[in-house]
Amino acid sequence: MTNSFTRTLSLIAISTPLAAVELRPLSTDRPDTTESPYTVDAGHFQFEMEVAAWTREGSADSVSLGELNAKFGLNTSTDLQVVISYFTHEDSGAEGFGDIQVRLKHNLWGNDEGSTALAVMPYLKLPTANSDLGNGKLEGGIIVPFAFDGPGEWGCAVMTQLDIAEDSDGSGYHAVSVNSVTASHAITENAAVFFELVGIFSADSDDHTEAYFNTGCTYALDATTQLDGGVRLGLTDASADVTPFLGLSKKF
Repeated sequence: MTNSFTRTLSLIAISTPLAAVELRPLSTDRPDTTESPYTVDAGHFQFEMEVAAWTREGSADSVSLGELNAKFGLNTSTDLQVVISYFTHEDSGAEGFGDIQVRLKHNLWGNDEGSTALAVMPYLKLPTANSDLGNGKLEGGIIVPFAFDGPGEWGCAVMTQLDIAEDSDGSGYHAVSVNSVTASHAITENAAVFFELVGIFSADSDDHTEAYFNTGCTYALDATTQLDGGVRLGLTDASADVTPFLGLSKKF
């Protein structure tokens, strides 16, 4: 979910109260797939929600509502995150609460200054979804996002992620690799646009390679509140065809 591009909107803090100015510029793990290497300020909360998303895959549709990433800054370089999928409905009739992810992001450098930033984020997936929406297995992995200043005031980031997931036949576990690159640019004082490529390779099957082109924009209502919207477009047969989405993020 980079987001070096959200930091390009920090100039709006000039018109906000002093308490908000003293916080780091808002940086979110959404709306793109590439995670942000920046952590939430110590002692502060940040909530990032995919308010609604609709996915078409072949002739099947699904809708998800209220996927929430709740974060808390543990110290100047580490935050704790809990990702909750509140409601999903699929054409098959499966619907309800999804799995929960618990993630710990640690920034190695660049949280407060510099033209680059790097973080590591191990996570666990807790099998809280019903059997129609989840596989009932504990899974996990590690995410490594890297952000850097590009030419022409573009904010850029890359991410690599390695997951351990259950085999489709339930016989064991296999590796899943996720790699992405994203670039963003401010288009007004409060708005920015992003473009992203994502590749997902699963060792479970030769035909499980997914690729996506994602694009969208963010709009900062103030220094701690951001709206976003966009679309994810599948590029391979194994990918979901299209997913438009809307989101909201807020830091306290």
